[in-house]
Amino acid sequence: MSHDRASDDAPALARWLVEREMDGDLEPGAVGVAMQRAAGRIVDDLTRAVGADGLHALLDRAIARATAEHPVVSSMRRVDNASTPLDVTPVIEAHGADAARAGLEAVLAALIDILTALIGADMVRNLLHAVDS
Repeated sequence: MSHDRASDDAPALARWLVEREMDGDLEPGAVGVAMQRAAGRIVDDLTRAVGADGLHALLDRAIARATAEHPVVSSMRRVDNASTPLDVTPVIEAHGADAARAGLEAVLAALIDILTALIGADMVRNLLHAVDS
């Protein structure tokens, strides 16, 4: 991730992680697909790094943090053995793409904050493939 595209703070990195999946496409249907792709990529990256149990613990903590500011994120968490433990579709359907994007970015920012406290900012950027090539 280029430092001129997003700063090192968690909200900016979260926004960049979503925007890289959008690739400039702002069509309503494409935005939802891009947000789910961003969530899926991060879930996959974290599962590889910390395992399924670690991922679920991180998501539970991140969603608990993000829910205070964005109550809609509580409906993003899937715990019913779903293949997608972080699903933006229910939020898009109930509250619209803008609310879903704000909520997803809040969850990602919380994940970044939690991980940064545990392993450091450089490791988090590496883990999320957000480093300069």
